[in-house]
Amino acid sequence: MSYPVPVGYQSDLTFVMSMIEELSQILHTNQNLTAGVVERMGKFREKAKGKKLDNGDLVSAVASEINKESNNIEKELSKLRRALEDTELERKENWKLAVYGANILADLTEKLHQFKELHEIDTLAWHKNYRTQLAAERDENLKLRCQVNDMKAAACQASKSLRDMRRFITDNNEWHELKIQNDALRKEKRFWKRLALPLIPDYDSEWSDEDDLIDFEEKNRLVSRDIERGVLE
Repeated sequence: MSYPVPVGYQSDLTFVMSMIEELSQILHTNQNLTAGVVERMGKFREKAKGKKLDNGDLVSAVASEINKESNNIEKELSKLRRALEDTELERKENWKLAVYGANILADLTEKLHQFKELHEIDTLAWHKNYRTQLAAERDENLKLRCQVNDMKAAACQASKSLRDMRRFITDNNEWHELKIQNDALRKEKRFWKRLALPLIPDYDSEWSDEDDLIDFEEKNRLVSRDIERGVLE
């Protein structure tokens, strides 16, 4: 049954379990060697009983047998020593790689924290600047709206004044009478002025726009005279 492991302890537990497995393999090898020795001792004991050897002969026979197999044991021990040295070297190299990787991860974590801090600072500054610009634009928009409303109010007031003036002109009969009298006096003034100054042409600068209020009959007379001049020429 597996249990949850705290963060950061999984690698340590894996290393401990690998050491336990190596120790169990060594114990298993020792047990096999011990069993082999016991088995050989049993065989020599059976031979000794069959040949009726005493203890000294039994010990010398066992020693000679062991000496024969000692060369093979030494070879196996040298191989095991080499394998152990290689394992220790690999373990040291793996430990160096693990420490190097841990340093890289620590440096990367620190840089990520620094980037996060700088990003938060830049984001806060951007939001502050954006809010400042937004407030300024809102104030400018409010001023423009106030100016537009003032212009609308002034236009409404001017339109009201024009309507009042037109209403006054339309409803005031005295103003119409004065206008008619003014037009009549202007025409009479032009008539007497033309009568008094017959040598001045009709299109001379002497006749101003204010005095050049010609009625319909006068315009017809001027057109007829221009036509007669053209025919004569």
